[in-house]
Amino acid sequence: MAITAKIFSTLGNPQSLVPLAVKDTANSLGMTTASSITNKDEGRDRFIDEFGTEVIWLGGIPLFKKVIDKTLFKGFKIDAEYDVRNLKNNDIFQKTKEFAPTDKIKSDIEKIGENKKLFKNLNLAKFAIATVMTLGVYNILTEAKQKYTHNRIKNRLLKAQEEESIAIMSKSGDAINKKKDLSFENLSKLRNNNTPAFKGIYDVMLDPVKNTLVLDAGITSERLTKSRSPQELMGYAIKEGGFLFFMYYLGQKVQSHFENVADKKHNKNISLDARVLENDKFKQSFAVGSIVKSINEFEQFKQPNTDVSLYEFINKNPKNAVVDVAKQSDIIQTYKEPKKWYQIFTKAKDTGKVDTRKYIDLDEVRNTHSNIKRLYNQFNESGQNIDDFFKDVRKLKRGSVIKNIGSTILALGVVLPSIMLADRLLKPNNKEFAVEKEIKSQLKKEKQNA
Repeated sequence: MAITAKIFSTLGNPQSLVPLAVKDTANSLGMTTASSITNKDEGRDRFIDEFGTEVIWLGGIPLFKKVIDKTLFKGFKIDAEYDVRNLKNNDIFQKTKEFAPTDKIKSDIEKIGENKKLFKNLNLAKFAIATVMTLGVYNILTEAKQKYTHNRIKNRLLKAQEEESIAIMSKSGDAINKKKDLSFENLSKLRNNNTPAFKGIYDVMLDPVKNTLVLDAGITSERLTKSRSPQELMGYAIKEGGFLFFMYYLGQKVQSHFENVADKKHNKNISLDARVLENDKFKQSFAVGSIVKSINEFEQFKQPNTDVSLYEFINKNPKNAVVDVAKQSDIIQTYKEPKKWYQIFTKAKDTGKVDTRKYIDLDEVRNTHSNIKRLYNQFNESGQNIDDFFKDVRKLKRGSVIKNIGSTILALGVVLPSIMLADRLLKPNNKEFAVEKEIKSQLKKEKQNA
């Protein structure tokens, strides 16, 4: 059950890269298949572009950020794990220091406090450098892919041209003399002629999904400006426009829609993380009513309910169920002891203490409390026993995630590639791969001028 909960939690998490990877893989397969239907070389070209870009898109910025953490931040002896968003509220910043899980972390936070401007600039530089370097790698991929495709098609056409010439000359009885003009050296020279060389800024910076959105904008720009033909430009315009819409906008809207349906039609709030809803301990707290104490404690901890007082409550009440649920949902991250070099295959020990270096979205903590309270009230009103109630809740939650992922996969992996394929096949003189058509024209001119 824990594995099932983890799968649905990950797939339903709007801040996880895994759902993006699943959706993008479907899109890449669909686009590659559509391109292969029109031309095998075009399909190969599309495969390199789509799956090469996916690796760069998902891994580029995290990789370069990690390198910068190990070099630039380490050079300044600044803790790169500290979230710069904690500096927005000075009172919160002071609390991150007060409740730091270790003396070392407290000392590192104090140093950041003494060098706030430097720390902010380092974070801005990290995001900018990582993004630019990732786009640079994508540019290298594009140049290499275009050169590879160009040379592959050209060599294939030259070989076909050579075979055709030999066949014609054999029929004319002058094959031996003519074949000298088509020697390997001359063909190699022809192959090499004229071959072309191939929520604020911090919320964006620190959200991995928003990182990919920024990167997508850069990749889309490069794809459109580096298109080799109007045909490729139109294909990218259809692909990129649809991709951005379905990936970043519609997916979350679909998930919210199914959650609203579950709430209004079935009177079941499924907004909580799947790991929480699948947790039998959480379910038991509803059965015995112990959840009520935590709900009330959260509501009454201090008035007025300010961000600072809430932050303090979170750190002082680790056993409160609302706080525990927020930890299970990764809204609040806990401190894990650093592993020794010989502990590569062991899991880091979780201390259970709040890692105050990490940013806590306090509004999300408040939403967690509201969702727990609403779900408990729905349980009391349902007339169902605890097993039947949670069985329905879990079924609705899983169904919402499956429908969300499934509908996006259908849109990105089937509908969008079909639109692109229809644009190619239904337009007159647009079926042939434009790159191949251009190379044929180039070879014809070279042959005429030879």
